[in-house]
Amino acid sequence: MTQSFQPGGRPGRVPTDAFAKVFESVDLSLYDLFRANFQAGNRIISGRTFRNCRIEGPAVMLVLDKVNFDATNFGPNGGDVRNLVLRPASPTSVIGTIPVEDCQFINCEFFGLGFTGPDQFLDQLLALETK
Repeated sequence: MTQSFQPGGRPGRVPTDAFAKVFESVDLSLYDLFRANFQAGNRIISGRTFRNCRIEGPAVMLVLDKVNFDATNFGPNGGDVRNLVLRPASPTSVIGTIPVEDCQFINCEFFGLGFTGPDQFLDQLLALETK
């Protein structure tokens, strides 16, 4: 059963299974999801679909291969999308981020998250400001 968002845009329930492949209409902490998976030996959030979810920080998402954002609200940015972007100083590693790969974010809303990753992704995110 899927619950819809309640007034104010908040999902009607929180996830109970941190290992689910599909999250729908839930309010979740990206850090808590990562922590549960990390403790199970998974160092990357991978192969998940998030639909109509509110995904909260504070955290920095490291966007890797095969991540798709469709009808996504990247969240409050203080009037400047550049506030959401963190460019890595190293070409090989970004410590302290939450890596995500092969995930779909469909009609999701982010809150309190920064984003980092390959230049191509960051440039696409920065281009949202001009649209």
